[in-house]
Amino acid sequence: MNNATQSQSAASSTLLVSGLMFGISALVTLAFGYALIADPSRLTDAWVWVRGLPLVIQIVLWLIFLPWMAALWVWTLPLTLWVRVLIVVVILSSAEYLLFPWKR
Repeated sequence: MNNATQSQSAASSTLLVSGLMFGISALVTLAFGYALIADPSRLTDAWVWVRGLPLVIQIVLWLIFLPWMAALWVWTLPLTLWVRVLIVVVILSSAEYLLFPWKR
């Protein structure tokens, strides 16, 4: 196997993993958006549930799901509805953009 073939194989593997991560993040974001539209109290309940977990588990969840945890936190802040929605949309759309594997 020459260097060009190895490089091409590594690039396709990277794109595959990136695409998979983007797909997972898109599903989580869509679920977040559905909860926001269908029943926003679910987001508050999710925040209360996470806050009730042991600190170590909370830290792990924050590390793995940072944009969604930040969006949950913003959702619980005492801001007007349109400001919370705007901040949540900015956070989650920025995360999706950063995880989009085909940007050049």
